[in-house]
Amino acid sequence: MLRELGNPDLLILALIVRDGGRDASVRPASARAVAEHLHLGKDSRQFLDFLVADDLHMSDLASDTRDALAVEAFAGYLNKASTFSAFTAEEHLKALFLMTLATLDAEGALSGERARQFARLYDDTYGQLTKAYGDQMIDATLAKRSAASIARPAGMTEHELVDFLSGFPRRYLNLFDSRTIAEHVRMCRQLASADEVQCVLSKAGGGVWEVTVATGDRPYLFARICGVLAHLNADIISGQAMTSAQGIALGVFRFHDDEGALERSDPKPILIDAIAGRIDVESLVTHTQHAAAPAPPDERMVNIDNDASPRYTVIEMIAGNEPGLLYRVSRALSGCGCSLEMVVIATEGPRAHDVFHITKDGGKLGAGDRRAVAAALERVTNRVTRSGS
Repeated sequence: MLRELGNPDLLILALIVRDGGRDASVRPASARAVAEHLHLGKDSRQFLDFLVADDLHMSDLASDTRDALAVEAFAGYLNKASTFSAFTAEEHLKALFLMTLATLDAEGALSGERARQFARLYDDTYGQLTKAYGDQMIDATLAKRSAASIARPAGMTEHELVDFLSGFPRRYLNLFDSRTIAEHVRMCRQLASADEVQCVLSKAGGGVWEVTVATGDRPYLFARICGVLAHLNADIISGQAMTSAQGIALGVFRFHDDEGALERSDPKPILIDAIAGRIDVESLVTHTQHAAAPAPPDERMVNIDNDASPRYTVIEMIAGNEPGLLYRVSRALSGCGCSLEMVVIATEGPRAHDVFHITKDGGKLGAGDRRAVAAALERVTNRVTRSGS
């Protein structure tokens, strides 16, 4: 989880401030003094203040992990804290979770049962946050307001930026800065047709690679990307996939290349050919040898939720970080005729927590389709799948 934080140094700094000020009343002032001394930016200061002021907020809530209202209120609290911030609600949750564990462990107050309570609270809150992402869209008003505040490179008009942003989930604006958004616009500008593919591969630092794919939405798109990454033995850390109202599919994946395959050859040609359908991805994955480590029984869960969103059926999956799992799951969903409108991937060491927002024929899945999806997911995950109303 620490690897997923964009600024883990702020978490370390918050722990130092807390350790240096046992009196909770003086910690906010200490945090402000440290932020001033280090010349931290506005968003970093707010994030540090959040961690220092609320380091035991999760501890107080942990006993209410089965209280849906408490989880919903906590998710709302995190959403409010991350509003107009470069740090997402997920980053607030993960940093606060890690800080709480570190603080209680240092004080000798972290029992095994207490740790399990925190894990349940984290899972329930993460699910609450991510299930709502697909319904929060960038409308024309927000697109115009955002375009006016984003620094545009020469040759990019505000109108072009508004057209690009309209119809993406609002989450997009929290995930990417102005430079990255401009790069996405440039990639989409070069899509001469819906069948064309634009792909950018870069090093993100710390041994992490990032691949960005832009193309027209199509069946099996997400599965093909995940299949190629599985073929390359890429250990996916996090990922985002979303589709705009204009039919543009954008995927951004971060992963470790433990075997150094990317240093030896450029994977973009095989990735582009796979997305375009010129390569049999199933054959690639089948001939790639994987040694999957099964997850403990209590770490396995697949839940199909038809009530969490007014627009989508939401599938939440907690599983072991098994090679090729994302490929098998997304391929099964596409095989059932589902469209993957938005996917949020998070991997914490040997554990994966992924959320899929799906539709079929433009709407949520009916009872028969949910049963078919549940059966398909059980076949590829070897897990019992829960399907709600």
